[in-house]
Amino acid sequence: MFWQTANFVTQKALEDGALLPIATEAITIAENGVNYLVHTLSANAQSKPIATPQRSPLDKIPANPFLPYEPALYVAEAGDHHVCLLNKFPVLSPHLLICSKTFVPQSALLERSDFAAWLLGLKSDSSLGFFNSGPDAGASQTHRHMQLVQTGIPLESVIASGELPFKHCLYLFETEQDAGYLYQCYLDAVDRLEMSQHVGKECEPYNLLLTKRWMLVLPRSRNNIEGVFANGFNFTGRFLVKRPEQLAWLTKYGLMNYLKDCVERQEG
Repeated sequence: MFWQTANFVTQKALEDGALLPIATEAITIAENGVNYLVHTLSANAQSKPIATPQRSPLDKIPANPFLPYEPALYVAEAGDHHVCLLNKFPVLSPHLLICSKTFVPQSALLERSDFAAWLLGLKSDSSLGFFNSGPDAGASQTHRHMQLVQTGIPLESVIASGELPFKHCLYLFETEQDAGYLYQCYLDAVDRLEMSQHVGKECEPYNLLLTKRWMLVLPRSRNNIEGVFANGFNFTGRFLVKRPEQLAWLTKYGLMNYLKDCVERQEG
């Protein structure tokens, strides 16, 4: 569900000026057999800020844009405890947010109800869910929200084969899963990756990626390298940079090396 309604709401929000897409130019960068996609802000989009933990593009609206949310961005109810909204500043469109109806910290452990709401938008093979647990994982808002887009995943074969060169937990699914099973997998990952702080249900920074075929959970050590920021979506093999020089730096640094260094803790 959600996607057909989201397409209609997106068109209306664009016409009304409530939706402000970020214009980019995408190129393919081949590295070790993977065709990564890197989006660079278009020249006419340079004046629009990118969401980072240091600066949010939501400067001109309340600190918590989900409570209350903009009516023009409303898509649908997502169960009893969540609502589905459009991301106001999408790179891919529609870009959906599954938000808790009351304030829950983004850094708190996910609940079974979060997965139940999230799954409502994961019915197609092209649907991808991702979650940024806090600032160091790329979250720009502190209110609980899971994200959904429809897109190809350049790194899918590497992910599904278990060949990612950094610490992670991977769960493969042969049949459609329910919220209870996904929640148990999630708790297993939190335990195996030693991410729970056991204080107020807070958790160490991490990203979670979810499709009908697999779930990936990985810890995060930092949200950027040399000013190039990463959230969960980057671990699909897609990137967003502000300027051509950042693109050049990232290409030289190595895209998988960049992802690896965003996961691993640096010594010293």
